[in-house]
Amino acid sequence: MMLPNLKSAVYGLVLALVISGCSHDIPLNPNLPESAGAPKIAETVGVYMSSDFKTHKHSDSQYGDTWVFPLGAASASLMPKAFEQAFAKTVPVDALPPSGDLPGDIAAVIEPQIQDFSFTLPFIKTGTYSSVIVYRFRMLGMEGTPFASWTVEGTGAKPGEIGFEFARWPGEAADLAMEDAAHKFIDGVAMVPEVRRWLQDRGAKISNFEPKEPIMVVYK
Repeated sequence: MMLPNLKSAVYGLVLALVISGCSHDIPLNPNLPESAGAPKIAETVGVYMSSDFKTHKHSDSQYGDTWVFPLGAASASLMPKAFEQAFAKTVPVDALPPSGDLPGDIAAVIEPQIQDFSFTLPFIKTGTYSSVIVYRFRMLGMEGTPFASWTVEGTGAKPGEIGFEFARWPGEAADLAMEDAAHKFIDGVAMVPEVRRWLQDRGAKISNFEPKEPIMVVYK
């Protein structure tokens, strides 16, 4: 027979565990295959990713558990692939212009930022997990003045399956959202009005590009 004091202590410990819930570190592995039909902007662009961007994590509580998404690390792996498909050449840089340490052959610098992220969990494990991510992109001239700033929203949904992989399905939904945003960036960067004006001023060409309806919201 359990002693009253011991029983109370055990009950209190169990209650504390229930209240505190569990923390799930979500594995992320977005991918972006090479697309032969992607537009190529005939410019060399520097790519700047800040430490805040690369280490960004989203943490939120749902159904009593904490879910942690290492969005920065995953995005730092994915976005350079998108930039490589959008521009003729990309060069990683460690500073924003007008830093004197930047390579002399780059025409501008692009900086990605994670502006927003959200996710939903189903009531049952075999339901649909979904995620939405919003990236902001800035392009700066070599004198240091930003000439374009816009956002791209990616969405992803993944049905779950029976099992004990609590972190897999939210992670796969987030992967799909990041991949969707990357594809939209590639397809839409040449449609951003400020980017098009910059290209026109430079006399740059865009290969494999046909005008289409804008797929992103532009913010000045």
